Amino acid sequence: MTFRILILSAIVVSNIWGQRVTDRRTADIRGGGGDGKCTIEVVVDDVAEVEIRGREATIRTFSGSPASFRRFQCNQEMPTRPNDFRFQGIDGRGRQDLVRQPNFGPAVIRIEDPKGGTEGYTFDIFWRGGSGGGYDRDRNDSGRYDRGGYNSGGYNRPGYGNSSGWNNGWGSGSGWGNNNFRFEGGRNGAGSYEDRYGERRRLDAARVLIENSGVIVVAFQSDRGRIEFRGRVERRDGHRVFAQVEGSGMNGNIEIEMNSPDSVRQITMSSIRLSWFN
Repeated sequence: MTFRILILSAIVVSNIWGQRVTDRRTADIRGGGGDGKCTIEVVVDDVAEVEIRGREATIRTFSGSPASFRRFQCNQEMPTRPNDFRFQGIDGRGRQDLVRQPNFGPAVIRIEDPKGGTEGYTFDIFWRGGSGGGYDRDRNDSGRYDRGGYNSGGYNRPGYGNSSGWNNGWGSGSGWGNNNFRFEGGRNGAGSYEDRYGERRRLDAARVLIENSGVIVVAFQSDRGRIEFRGRVERRDGHRVFAQVEGSGMNGNIEIEMNSPDSVRQITMSSIRLSWFN
């Protein structure tokens, strides 16, 4: 009995340790105007998550030796709600993924190092302005989204709104033809996803079509050719569109975030760990 208690105690202690904050760092602010950028370098042995809020960062070790910071350098402090936030992995033998956007909370980057021993990982984060900005510019005094959200028609019921489609600027720009949203853009290495076999694949340019009827088509060029998803919009929240889609042997919920009436900023699909940035 005593032996079992000792084993259980060891497991509990191990689990608690596996999720502890193992290092903290305050950013070295070097100054510089324009868009914001931070470069972070950490050392990881298995699995850890880096949380960034303002000029403070913490790292949590989930398994392996305690992860730690080597560098946290920024040209300015990251605002509370940064606009056009982007993440880019620079080096490291394993995986780096943005698992949480810094909207009302920290940005969280998860690092998974597949081999034994420690490895250095470097990544950058970017943004344009923020703090009290971001989506708040589209809220009215009551805190509701009134430009194309639930209060103005938009996608708030079967039939997806009135004849004006997406409404009030977000739906009437040059990217909208006959109340349809059309976008094509991106670059090589703009994102990645896991295919049906669990292999990580690169994503390049993207194409998005959202019809006024709610039909949605999202396609990417990848390192294995074209992949395409089709489905229907389920809801819209401000500049974000949520849909259930399937295609290329995969399915799930997809989220599309726009940064202008005719441009897409980010596409995510958690079921296949898809993350794409423009």
